[in-house]
Amino acid sequence: MYSKLQDIRLIPVLRKVPYELCQELAKALKDGGIKAIEITMDSENAAEMIREVKLENDGDLLVGAGTVLTMEDCEKAIAAGADFIVSPSLNVDVVKKCIEHQIPVIPGVFTPTEMQTAYSAGAEMIKLFPASSLGTKFIKDVKGPLAHIQMMTTGGINLDTAKSYLEAGAQIVGAGSDLIKKEWLQSKNWEAITNEAIAWDRSLQSI
Repeated sequence: MYSKLQDIRLIPVLRKVPYELCQELAKALKDGGIKAIEITMDSENAAEMIREVKLENDGDLLVGAGTVLTMEDCEKAIAAGADFIVSPSLNVDVVKKCIEHQIPVIPGVFTPTEMQTAYSAGAEMIKLFPASSLGTKFIKDVKGPLAHIQMMTTGGINLDTAKSYLEAGAQIVGAGSDLIKKEWLQSKNWEAITNEAIAWDRSLQSI
């Protein structure tokens, strides 16, 4: 079930991106080598964006749903065809619903207890959030007893620090405004976004 995420190293987070810019942003990121994006459910028309970006890219880009906090969000994301589900916190019911539908789910956690609870509920990968508050040493330390749990790290990660999280043992890093600069989005500077995605992709693929 999680095999589709096996070769993904970077997932840009599209939070509250205007509906009318979503397709162009997704294309700019894909042109920069991005293989998966996360559209947060607190965005206006989030389900429609997930559905339409998936349709436009026809399997070339994994489109996940982020900030899935409730069962209602989860059901909307699943109905929209989300390829994976990401949360900033742990909702065991959401995890079980995703497993039931054979959709990879990455719940947010902050402690070893939460990590194991999520794994026991069926989540093979968890999201350490906010990752910058925990740091890379935490990942190295917790990987000892919890090596069976895959990790995504999100929160406060930039181009200079992203690689260190993968080197510490994370499988994926998530990045929002440090990759998709607000001013580039507002000015529709797709070339700048593509070039930034290329820089991140090159840095992380070297690991």
